[in-house]
Amino acid sequence: MMKRALQLLLTISFATMFLISPVAAATSQGLEWNIDVGDQWNFDLTSVTDGVTEMDEVLYFESTGGLTTIPNILTDWVSLPEPSFDVEWANGTSLGWSALIFIFYMVAVDKWAVPIGNYTLLGELYEDNVSYNGTIYETSSYWGMDVDYLGQLAVHVDFLKDDGFLAHWTVTTENGTLSMIRQGLPSDIIGLITDNILYIGVGVGVLILLAVVCKKK
Repeated sequence: MMKRALQLLLTISFATMFLISPVAAATSQGLEWNIDVGDQWNFDLTSVTDGVTEMDEVLYFESTGGLTTIPNILTDWVSLPEPSFDVEWANGTSLGWSALIFIFYMVAVDKWAVPIGNYTLLGELYEDNVSYNGTIYETSSYWGMDVDYLGQLAVHVDFLKDDGFLAHWTVTTENGTLSMIRQGLPSDIIGLITDNILYIGVGVGVLILLAVVCKKK
């Protein structure tokens, strides 16, 4: 009786393996999506001209699809899949003509999200793309690009490395700044510590050594 029960349990367990939705694994180059359909983000959108704040709004993004399989061997930037997103004002109304501000976003990059896992490869593919002339920006927490457009605009875009979704977008002109900053980002202090962990470790080691020497005296 016990043997038959065990066989039945094993059969059921084996069968349920085929009922579970598969999760896309990382490609051979280490790329994978780390956002899902239904994920949501809020951004603070501000515009300042000659020291005067002209816009101070909140934008709402929601992932709606397009998270298709990433090519196992990715050889160019344009082959990256294009996830889709709904973008609205936080109160649910359409952006309307205000969406034209994203023309300045497209100066730097054409994606709201990138796969995670191999930012070195993404940087190489981006820099090989003749459509853009940006330089790669990277810290322990963020990856993105800086673009100087015709000497008139300085555009910065970066993505949070943890999930690959947009974190900061800034457009700077001679007399103003347009910025869109994601709410709920990790503390800058954490990033500062991570970026300088080697120096901090050396400093702590020196302090410990000095403490030991002083104690012996």
